[in-house]
Formats: sequence, C-alpha cells, structure tokens
Amino acid sequence: MRLKGKVAIVTGAASGYGKGSAEMFAREGAKVAAVDINGAELKKVVDGINKAGWEAIAIEADISKAADAKRMIENTVGKFGKLNVLFNNAGIEHMGLIHEVTEEDWDRIMNVNLKGTWLCSKYAIPHLIAAGGGSMVHTASLSALKGRTGNACYGASKAGVLAMSQIMAVELAPHKVRSNCICPVVATTPMGERFLQRAMKLYGMDTGGDFDFEGAKQMAATTIPMQMLSEPDDIAYAAVYLASDESRLVTGTYITVDGGSRAA
Repeated sequence: MRLKGKVAIVTGAASGYGKGSAEMFAREGAKVAAVDINGAELKKVVDGINKAGWEAIAIEADISKAADAKRMIENTVGKFGKLNVLFNNAGIEHMGLIHEVTEEDWDRIMNVNLKGTWLCSKYAIPHLIAAGGGSMVHTASLSALKGRTGNACYGASKAGVLAMSQIMAVELAPHKVRSNCICPVVATTPMGERFLQRAMKLYGMDTGGDFDFEGAKQMAATTIPMQMLSEPDDIAYAAVYLASDESRLVTGTYITVDGGSRAA
C-alpha cells in the first residue's frame, strides 16, 4: 500500500507499460484514472482492476488534444476530489532515417509524445499544487540519451520530454511538486513489437515473411548487457517508487531501466 490515499492518473493505460502501471498503482492503494485513446481495451483493464477489489475509472481521451487533456484532469478530480500523481506514459513509436521522415510523421510523433505530455502536465499542475504537492512521472526513452540509427524523430520527442521534465522540476520545486522521467530500453509490449518490426526492416533484416517477434526479441536482447528486454512491471515498479513518498527528495532526474545499455 505504498500509494495509499493517493489519486493517480496513468495515460496510455490500455496496454504495455501503462496497463502494468495502472494495475500496480491500484494494487499499491491508489485510486486510478486510467486513460487511453483505445476505449475498448481500456475498459477491459479497468474492469479487471475493479474486479480485483481495487478502484479505477476509465477515461477515453486523445492526449494530443487540449480539450481531451483538460477533460481528463477535470473528470479525475471531479470523481476523486484531488490529484496527487500524474504518470505521463502515453506515446507512439517511430523508426526511420532522419532524411526519410515525413512531415506528417514528425508532427504525429511530436503531437502525442511531446505536446501530449505538456498538455497533461499543464492541466494537472494546478491540482497537484492544490493538493500540497505531488509527483509527475514521464516515460521518456533510452533514445533520449543515446544515439541510435532510425530513432531521430522518436528520440527527439523523448529528449524534449526529458528536458521539459527537468525544467518543470525546477519551476515546481517550491510547491513540492516533483517531476522525473523513466528511460526504458525496448520492451516486450505491443509498442515494442511494432518498434522491432520497423527496426528489422530498416536494418535490412526483414525476411519478407511473417514477423517473428520472439526471434526479434532474442536478437534485440543480445545488444543489451543484461540480455533482457524491459517488461511492463519493470517500468511499473520504477513508477511506483517515483510516485510514492519514498522518493520525496527525488526530482529533475531520470531512472534508466535498460539492463545496462546506457553504460555500455
């Protein structure tokens, strides 16, 4: 019950890191507003949380739209009376060489990954201050810290999240509102599968047949010192720590969950 008494929003909660984190936040005692653009899958996640005896609500929203981001915050506070934690996890992937990225791809990635994080934070901050302080956690990426072929668009969006998080940490420190990032390595999630499929094609390893996700995961693992990809719970545990009072003096930084990839 490390989050007992807290109200938390988790975006991108219909699958992957967000699903795992919404479930773990609820299990740790938080009242959770689970947010995603995929309403059908989101309902399944929230139904599972509530059937387990925890408490969650589903909010279908497109975080890249100001009206949706504002409504997401207002609905959460309207239901639970306050806001203590915002986990800006929602994001989309992209692989492509910088000179081949289209303007449409660039705008789409920036609108969701960077603008969406800003919008959710913008509308959450007054409520976090009103609660006497709180925590914002943002999913960035190893791509924000380390150059890798094909990651220019995605990496730039996540580097923007990292920079914005640090600035928010400084601005909001007097209000006891903390801001930190989690930087994962590639994951065994639906988004990770799409990422690896694009990567295999970009790196000339696409055989032209059905995509072998298991084989791609094994190949990707060989590039990581610990020989493991990230799992949803790996990120959820880090997010619970940053959301909890255990990390009360931790702000303006990031945690790499990458099996040693940053150090290598």
